[in-house]
Amino acid sequence: LTATDLDTCERIVFGGEGWDDVPISKAVTASTSLPIVYKPVEVRGRQLVDGGIRSTTNVDIAVEQGAKFVIVVNPLVPYVNDFQKVIPTITGSRVRRVSDMGFPQIGYQAFKLLAHQRLHESVKRWEEKYPGVDIILIEPDPNDELMFDTNIMSFGKRIEIARHGFESVTLRLAKDYDELREVAARHGIEISATRVRKVIRRFAKEREKTRAWRRIFEQTTGALLRQSEEA
Repeated sequence: LTATDLDTCERIVFGGEGWDDVPISKAVTASTSLPIVYKPVEVRGRQLVDGGIRSTTNVDIAVEQGAKFVIVVNPLVPYVNDFQKVIPTITGSRVRRVSDMGFPQIGYQAFKLLAHQRLHESVKRWEEKYPGVDIILIEPDPNDELMFDTNIMSFGKRIEIARHGFESVTLRLAKDYDELREVAARHGIEISATRVRKVIRRFAKEREKTRAWRRIFEQTTGALLRQSEEA
């Protein structure tokens, strides 16, 4: 966990020398204290804010501690509009744009674009600086509207986002299975193709079950409406 000193711009590494006695709850609060959204957290007389201000991933800390296989999960991906959705207008309809999602989403798009660009520039530097380290970057698809439209810090959406993330990462694992299996094998990790297929089949069954229940609900609702009209 890291935080940023608001006054000195210094990166604070919790668990590191001199910061290994800070309670985990305090460290997490400081590490996620996004400026403007949350007030700075005071620890030992220093005002700390989100650690991502200095570095989105802090991969260098893991590598310097001896990590040879690092998985980076980055939810901050800008939304690439596929222009498939339309919105109604006075004269008919038109293609929906990001600006139609509201002012907060405009700012969110700009923030994600900056963070995403910085991260991918860092990836290039990692490859040059750490040639013996395997770093896998996991991100949502650019057209993943659920991830774009949902605040990643939303407590109410945590289960939905966690489930969506699990499904999308599993599908990515299946898609790039050969490549990821080879990388993992270099570090003594085995990825089970059987388990991946089993999980994907379960996803399909659950989606079909949901669709079936939706059809039953719609049919039942339609029947009740017809009965009320006849009455």
